[in-house]
Amino acid sequence: MLFGYLQSEDCILQLDERNEKTESKYFLENYLNTELSMNGTTSGKFAVQYFDSANNNIIQIADVFANLYYSHMKTGGYKEDIQKLKDAKILKCLFKFPV
Repeated sequence: MLFGYLQSEDCILQLDERNEKTESKYFLENYLNTELSMNGTTSGKFAVQYFDSANNNIIQIADVFANLYYSHMKTGGYKEDIQKLKDAKILKCLFKFPV
């Protein structure tokens, strides 16, 4: 969005289902498809899939990165590690929800 990553691409978000209530399972997908389309951010479609993190390696890896970044934001630690991720273009930008 900010750096041209979502021009017209379709995106799939894979999220941990542990904190998701059954009745709100489709809220994020509907929100992203409505909001980002209406404000002209992207013409791509979003699909949101929920997984049990105990059985999904991608969710587990994302959780490690999220915890590392959260710890960095709380304590200021991991500054060099975060910079390495930015330099390697693994951490490209930060998205804040709602957009």
